[in-house]
Amino acid sequence: MTDSNAPVPSQPSSKHKRPWTILGRLSKAVREQNWFAVVLELTIVVFGVVIGFQVTAWGQTRADRAEEQDLLQGLRIEFTEVAADLEKQVEKHQRVEQAVAETIDIIANARQDGAPKTSVADTTLAWALIPTTTQFSQGVLDGMLATGRLQLIRDRVLRTALSEWEGVMADVTEDEVTAREMVVFQLEPLLWRLMDARSMREYELLLGTLSPSKLAAKSEITVDTELIGALSSRLYWQRHVIREFTGPQAEAVRILDLLDQSLE
Repeated sequence: MTDSNAPVPSQPSSKHKRPWTILGRLSKAVREQNWFAVVLELTIVVFGVVIGFQVTAWGQTRADRAEEQDLLQGLRIEFTEVAADLEKQVEKHQRVEQAVAETIDIIANARQDGAPKTSVADTTLAWALIPTTTQFSQGVLDGMLATGRLQLIRDRVLRTALSEWEGVMADVTEDEVTAREMVVFQLEPLLWRLMDARSMREYELLLGTLSPSKLAAKSEITVDTELIGALSSRLYWQRHVIREFTGPQAEAVRILDLLDQSLE
């Protein structure tokens, strides 16, 4: 016999055990045509997306500023070395200028005295023929230009100066190449025709590592009008090259000032 008074099992609750998601609340609001809730939920979604983008952009900006400071520090070190190297290069060019002028004076005085030959110190002749050129290694700047990281520099004036630096140096280096060609293709062949130039072309002589006795050695050279003309052209161009260094030296100092202003 069945007991009609037996308890009926309770039905499971339809209540959700977890909170509704935004999408769930939005779907419910649409079904119920609760447009205020729809607008509110959409506003929350959009606001969250905007905040997310802003946080990402803020993080990227901080990363860019940190990288900019690293680049500025590297450029500061690099251009400090460049400024010092430019000064050394000018001093080297001035020594060449002095040697060329001294050689011209010796040969010109001998010609005035009617002497067919004269003697010039090997060290003087060696320096007169040094076709020095300027070559700097600027890894930081070259890397920035190659990768586009130059745009991380916020100072527009500094950014422009850095992008134009290669052109500033080109004015000097191109003139140095011309001076080198003058030595290699005009002056040296002429000297070899007029004298035995082997002693003054010793590698140790150019390095300044010869013994004092050899450093005092002289070579006999024929007094020749063409040689005086070639040396005079060399002297003129050498002085022109030295003047050209004024631009890069001043620009290097200006760039260093701009770097100091940008460093925090």
